[in-house]
Amino acid sequence: MMSIFIVTYDLIKPGQNYEALLKKIKDHKTWAKLGGSSYLIKTDSTAVAVRDKLGEVLDKDDKLYVGVATTPAAWLGLSNEVEKWIQENL
Repeated sequence: MMSIFIVTYDLIKPGQNYEALLKKIKDHKTWAKLGGSSYLIKTDSTAVAVRDKLGEVLDKDDKLYVGVATTPAAWLGLSNEVEKWIQENL
């Protein structure tokens, strides 16, 4: 069963290389960037599996949250593209 997860992260060390983490996030076929360091992803994986996969490229001090995103939901200031993604996927 497909789920929508919100993924948010904080890479602690200065000069962190975000590329490896972003690649793993974007490896999910269906994703949207909410802003800053927050994404929505659509996957048939569990939250734990997503956390573990993304965690492979994080340092021990980094922070990561993966949780279910569901309706009802509300937002403000997102691009039309992201708003459409949310409406079509949530």
